[in-house]
Amino acid sequence: MKKISISAAVVFLLLLSFNALKAQKDYVVKLTGDTIFGKIRKPFLDGLKFQETGQKDSRYITLDEYKAYYRSKDSTHYVAVKIPGAKKYEFLERMEYGKLQLFVRVVSSPGTMGPGGVMTGGSSTSTWYAGFDLDSLLEVKTNGLMGSRSQREKNFDTLISTYPELLEDFKKEKDFSFAMIRAYVRKYNYYHRQIKNEVK
Repeated sequence: MKKISISAAVVFLLLLSFNALKAQKDYVVKLTGDTIFGKIRKPFLDGLKFQETGQKDSRYITLDEYKAYYRSKDSTHYVAVKIPGAKKYEFLERMEYGKLQLFVRVVSSPGTMGPGGVMTGGSSTSTWYAGFDLDSLLEVKTNGLMGSRSQREKNFDTLISTYPELLEDFKKEKDFSFAMIRAYVRKYNYYHRQIKNEVK
């Protein structure tokens, strides 16, 4: 009877530990490279706050202290990167990770009050950036009206040209959609992993 009680207590404690870990899957990566687990929440005002596991206080996630963070709520990774023409780094969502990385920047504009008090809807513009280094990304796709589509196509061609056969396949697709770009970023990373493994 005593053995059963001890076993039940151990199982109960393990379940508690598992649930505690499960509830705190968020993490931040400091500029020093240290990864700290805790909980990320969005306060009423702008910005995100991070509360380290076992601590009462929370602090804003800023570029002065952190270089990346992960939100378990929607399984998103954000990394500090520099986009073309920018002087400062900003957090962008990383969509693909590998030798060639893919990021998205979303800019939303709120709705406005039109004639007769009619509210018009807001809009959002998504722009994708890809590259090998976080401070030299290239713009490869957008649903906005600004910029040159041909330049974005050239940027993407340049990035995947390491593997000429891959670039040739991409040209044959004649499809420069968001889905196709993401598929070829994945193919590029697959090629890179395979060749790297063959060299070993």
